[in-house]
Amino acid sequence: MADNKRLNITGKGRLAAKHFPDPTCKLKKRLSMKTIPILTFFLCSSMYGQAQLNIVPKSDGVKEFTVTNAQPYDSLTNVEKRSFASLPGQILYMHGARNDGDGYWDAFYTSNFLTGDDRTVYKAVNISSTPAKEVVGKYYEVVKVWTKTDYLSAGCCLLLREKESGDEMYYNPFKYPLSMTCLGYYEKLKRFVGQTFLSLAKAVETEDGRVITPAEGAEYRCVDVGLKMNSDGAFLLMEGTDGVRVEAFPIGGDEVYEFVSTARIAQLEKRYGEKYGKLIAFRKVDTGMTREMVIAAWGEPYHKSEVKKENRTLETLRFSNDRCVELLDGKVQYVRVY
Repeated sequence: MADNKRLNITGKGRLAAKHFPDPTCKLKKRLSMKTIPILTFFLCSSMYGQAQLNIVPKSDGVKEFTVTNAQPYDSLTNVEKRSFASLPGQILYMHGARNDGDGYWDAFYTSNFLTGDDRTVYKAVNISSTPAKEVVGKYYEVVKVWTKTDYLSAGCCLLLREKESGDEMYYNPFKYPLSMTCLGYYEKLKRFVGQTFLSLAKAVETEDGRVITPAEGAEYRCVDVGLKMNSDGAFLLMEGTDGVRVEAFPIGGDEVYEFVSTARIAQLEKRYGEKYGKLIAFRKVDTGMTREMVIAAWGEPYHKSEVKKENRTLETLRFSNDRCVELLDGKVQYVRVY
């Protein structure tokens, strides 16, 4: 009995052994805690090895054109933004800009200024100017063209090779846009010779240097194509019914800044009707015109805005020279010339 008093008797007479901790338990727990980070490391390493990122370098926006990938040149445009990618292989003549006595600033370089940091000016007499005598009056072959466009600006670089000496230089056509004429463009202008034109009442220069403004609708005939040194480029020589000859400048396609051809008038009247066709030909906008007619007359607007209310649409188009047009449901309601 005395011995029974020292025992913890429970239930049906079974002895309940006191719980003693397993000495290996803590060791197992420690090993388990160390194993988790190791497994995690190997698992992440495996995932990283299988999921490598393909980092694509950011494009610098520069495109290169040579004779092998140049866009087709239709000779309807001169050396300007819409024709840059078509110029490789073409021949340019540098007739020079007006008032180039101080040379050509930041226009001719010894390396590609679009793709590098070198800004060494070609045959510079000071830091940034190329003397006119070094580049004017010469023919150049366009070897390559680079264009660059981003959300802030546009750039272009022409690699030119001077035909006589073989010298190469890199030219920025945005600096002096009217200083060069493409020979293909000049030859294409001869299609105007013999055509009849009507005056748009804009100032023109006569052969002897006088400035006159022919009356709107005055008839002229294109008799020749010409080019002067240090000028705005190739021009059409127009002769009036009075025998006076004046200069007129093409602005792309079949349009001439100071005149409109009777052929173009007929074409526009056929497309838009006699009333609106003639207005468009004389670059005028009136109520009742469609949006297409407005753009045909004045070109693309520099700003557009649109307001919709009660199933109706009011659109405002703004053009250069303080001109504004409001269209209601696609038809001109107001024309403002400030």
